[in-house]
Amino acid sequence: MCGSKRVWVSELIFILLAVKGWWSEGCLEQERSALLQLKHFFNDSKHLHYWNDGENYSDCCQWEGVECNNTTGRVIKLDLAFRKRDSAEWYMNASLFTPFQQLEFLDLSGNNITGCVQNEGLDRLSSLKNLKFLDLTLNHFNNSIFSSLGGLSSLKHLSLGTNELNGSIDIEGE
Repeated sequence: MCGSKRVWVSELIFILLAVKGWWSEGCLEQERSALLQLKHFFNDSKHLHYWNDGENYSDCCQWEGVECNNTTGRVIKLDLAFRKRDSAEWYMNASLFTPFQQLEFLDLSGNNITGCVQNEGLDRLSSLKNLKFLDLTLNHFNNSIFSSLGGLSSLKHLSLGTNELNGSIDIEGE
């Protein structure tokens, strides 16, 4: 009887160790640091309050607007819609998103973004090979944005409604 309990306990420990190896314990430090840098560009203290260095909030996968892959712990979704609460237009540094190499979903709608900092435009997002969804609705982008979007090869959904776009748009392959 004692031998069978020992085998059962050994098997249970093995299973728990195996599951621990398959399941992530939280976000990567590099991505957590990148999120903290991003926080400085938004002034939404209500929703981004928990984005901090505190011990109780160290797992950025639990932060509002952030979703991670359960296996790898990599950030796969960033919902930053309507996080810039003041009405001032501003220029975004798109290179701040490049640490999120597994990012699939990025929502930046409703943030009064006018464009990007020089040499840090949306073309920087082309390094995000898994980015499938990009929402830039309700900002102040103009037609110059189109030259920056060409490198987003995996993109399946792009929302640009209610921006400052003019004229017709030439779509290759149509």
